Amino acid sequence: MTQKTFANLLKAVIVLAFLCCAVVYAFYVPAIAREAADVYAEFSALHVPALVFVELTALPILIALVLAWSIAHAVGQDDSFCRANAARMKAISLLALADVAYFWIGIAVLWFGFGVMSGPEFILAVLVGSAGIIVSVCAGALSHLILKAALLREENDLTV
Repeated sequence: MTQKTFANLLKAVIVLAFLCCAVVYAFYVPAIAREAADVYAEFSALHVPALVFVELTALPILIALVLAWSIAHAVGQDDSFCRANAARMKAISLLALADVAYFWIGIAVLWFGFGVMSGPEFILAVLVGSAGIIVSVCAGALSHLILKAALLREENDLTV
């Protein structure tokens, strides 16, 4: 597979991820929020604040997708291992970690502040947060490896 083909494949996956996020945040999240407001009538006043809170979790995801697109573009230019890509991966790692922290703060407020969450919902929240931490750790590790490869490449360029 050529660099250009691989870069185009990465971009296709990024577009697919964007479309999935758009569907989830535009349709599924509001539907779940409406259903929760109907089921828990005593918490219906939290409908809009909770919806805004959840919709804000899309921002780090969108920023990460833009950074991933930049990485895919660099791959297509045969510049996979550069300091800029290492910085982009580090930013993706920090965005994922920030998103998880934001998400868990919201879960804590719902759980302790309002007593809205049940056991299964809390377990689901822990699993979602764990997935975010896994993404953060993997992106951080890739950032480190890309930086090491970039430094080796720079060193080899100087010796030639």
